[in-house]
Amino acid sequence: MTKVKHIFFDLDHTLWDFHSNSVETLGELYSIFHLDERAPKFDANHFIDRYVFHNERMWEMYRNDKISKSRLRKSRFEYALRDMRIEDKKLSKDLGDAYLDICPRKSKLNEGAIEVLEILKDKYILHILSNGFHETQLIKLEQSGLSHYFKQVITSERAAAKKPHSRVYDFAQVQTGAQPKESMMIGDNLEIDVLGAINYGWDAIHYNIHDEKHDHKSVKSLLEIPALLLK
Repeated sequence: MTKVKHIFFDLDHTLWDFHSNSVETLGELYSIFHLDERAPKFDANHFIDRYVFHNERMWEMYRNDKISKSRLRKSRFEYALRDMRIEDKKLSKDLGDAYLDICPRKSKLNEGAIEVLEILKDKYILHILSNGFHETQLIKLEQSGLSHYFKQVITSERAAAKKPHSRVYDFAQVQTGAQPKESMMIGDNLEIDVLGAINYGWDAIHYNIHDEKHDHKSVKSLLEIPALLLK
């Protein structure tokens, strides 16, 4: 591992606490748009649950190039509202616009994020490698105080390909000048972040918060990463 020079971090669910920030935003939207009055049979938890279900389903479709960015953003709230017996496309659009304005400005990070970046910043060249939308990821990094740690912010939009497709890593290496033997990926998704990088010839560490069983390098806390790098 001593040959590693460039470390590529996933952002959502790895450094940026996507779940907490999203749930907090959805709770605010439930109140702002008076969804309790529009759907009195359902509560905020039901709204959040249905949104999370449809968002995850549609992100999977987006990663597999089955739907577009605009379709993802438009439909996830339509389906969530439909599950609450609300058919209102304008409301869906307004919710979607408000979510995109509020959520990326949330700043909750996973435990140890700042501490581990402080340790690594003088020893490695750090980058973001994310399947998230470019402008949204830039806002998240800025609002959570992470921007200055990273030399390059590489997203699937910039690369015109999504992890784990090899074109993402081609693009990342062109942008950073990194070679496979000196590149490492750190992320929470075993298939997308870890196996995608390993199959391309990079090293990888799985931020394994759900304790998945496999033989690859993994940590349950971000704070375990520096010690693992020095092994």
